[in-house]
Amino acid sequence: MSYQSDLFQGVATQSEAAMIEPMTDTTTLPNAESAYTIDYEYPLHERVRTYLRLEHLKQLLKPSAAVDASNYGRYFDALFAILELCERSDVRTDVQKDLDRRRAQLQVWAQHPDVNQAQVQALAERVQGAIQAIQPMTRIGSHLKQDRLLSVTRQRFGMPGGTCNFDVPQLHYWLHQSQEHRDADCERWWGEFKVLFEGMELELELLRGQSQFEWVVAEGGLLQESTEPLSLLRIRVPADVPAYPVISGHKQRFSIRFLSTCPQQGKASFANDVEFEIALCP
Repeated sequence: MSYQSDLFQGVATQSEAAMIEPMTDTTTLPNAESAYTIDYEYPLHERVRTYLRLEHLKQLLKPSAAVDASNYGRYFDALFAILELCERSDVRTDVQKDLDRRRAQLQVWAQHPDVNQAQVQALAERVQGAIQAIQPMTRIGSHLKQDRLLSVTRQRFGMPGGTCNFDVPQLHYWLHQSQEHRDADCERWWGEFKVLFEGMELELELLRGQSQFEWVVAEGGLLQESTEPLSLLRIRVPADVPAYPVISGHKQRFSIRFLSTCPQQGKASFANDVEFEIALCP
């Protein structure tokens, strides 16, 4: 059984122009007893693993509520985690290389006689714009290291209770400034990552959009497959299944085992068949 969608299907018609279904905690599942599914993703490449972690952290770095004394911990945790991830690997170069590959892929798509040329051109322009924006960037986070408040706060954040006002009076002072002042600082700090995240999120959008979901069955709660090289697994499990998936593997082989939320007789494995959806993203 093939899970990969036709590469041209995502750009062939106007109705498929979006290329991707937004990731949410739950997805409506029509004509089923369970009204929702729970979505999971598993990276099969270290580069994609970093992208997904950064995407997750962005949700904390760009919160819907303004940063203040009640929620600053989550904000700075995310900010410093992003800095650490960018220091561990050259994310900027990885994103640029991936977008270069997408640009070449779109050039191939453009030669297909049945492709929607307008949609391919629109995607090509987005990719080219992202590449041009990311090319002149220097090491991500280098300017933030020179920010005195962030430098002092970061040193203390790893300590239990290390952000008390007597430990970091600079942070205490900042939290008592006007909301406009804090918003301006947060926006300035976000500016260090904005271009990188825009390019990375475009790459993830195209990566996810290359494969369609297919229904499969994990017999006895286990599914093992050997496949063509992949970068990402996406699965949707009906919310009424009392089990969660534990995924392992590499780019050409993966295993999905369901574990019960309420183990019985010391057995954590879920012994029943599980029908769920899967998309294999190359």
